[in-house]
Amino acid sequence: MGYAGPMRLRHLLLPLLLLCVLAPGLARAQAQQDGLLAYQALAAGDFALAEFYASRALAAGGLRPPDQAAVLSYRGDARRRMGRFDEAAADYAEAIEIGLPTEFAARVLNNRGIALFGLQRFEEAIRAYEGALALSPAFVEAMDNLGATWLRVGDARAALEAFNDAVRLDPENARARNNRGRAYLDLEFYDEALADFTAALDLGTPSPATPLFNRGIAHERLGDRAAAAADFAAAQQLRPDEPTYQEKFREYGLVP
Repeated sequence: MGYAGPMRLRHLLLPLLLLCVLAPGLARAQAQQDGLLAYQALAAGDFALAEFYASRALAAGGLRPPDQAAVLSYRGDARRRMGRFDEAAADYAEAIEIGLPTEFAARVLNNRGIALFGLQRFEEAIRAYEGALALSPAFVEAMDNLGATWLRVGDARAALEAFNDAVRLDPENARARNNRGRAYLDLEFYDEALADFTAALDLGTPSPATPLFNRGIAHERLGDRAAAAADFAAAQQLRPDEPTYQEKFREYGLVP
C-alpha cells in the first residue's frame, strides 16, 4: 500500500470537512421541503401522505422551533382526519408547547379540541376551545365547536350562549344555525328551533338531512305531525340508513 502523504490526506479530508459543514443545512432544507409537501398533501386530502412527509421532516431534525411546531400541527391534522385522535391530540399539544403565532395557535387549539371531542374527553375539549377563543375572540368555528361540546355534556344554556355568539358574528353560518336550533330544542324553545332549522336549510347546508330531521322534531313538539312527517320523509330520502333516525322513521311508517 502506498504512503498517503500530507497533500493527499488534505484532499481526502477537505470534502469530508465540507460535508460536515453543509450537512446540517442540507438536512434542514430537506426537512423544510418535507414540511411543505406535508402541507400540500393535506390540502389535497391525502392524509396518509401528509403524515409520512411530516413524520420524515420531524425525524430529520434541524427545523427551527416555529417550523417544527407547524409541521407537528400538520401531522396532527392528518392523524385527526384519519380518526387517530389520541396521536393527533399529542401532536397538537407538542406544537402548542413549542410556540406558534397567535392565529395559528388558535387554529391548533381548535383542532386539538376536535381530537379531544373524538376521544370523549369533553372537559379538555372545552378548555381547548376556550383557549382558542381567548387568542382569537371572533373565531366562529371554535364558538360553534364549543357550543356542540356543551350540548354533548348536557348544558344547553352554555351551548346556546356559544351558538348565539357564532350566529351574531356569522349569521349565514348554516352549521351554527342548525346547532343553535338543537340547543333551543333542548331548552323547549320550539318556535326558535324551527326558525333556525329552516334558516340552516335556506342557507344551503351541505348536510340537509340533519336540519330536516331536527325540524321534524320541532314540528312534532309543536303538535304539527303533518309537517313533521314531511320533514322526516325528506330526511329519510337523503339518509335512509342513519341509525339515529330509524325510530322516527318507523313511527311515521317510512320504513318497515
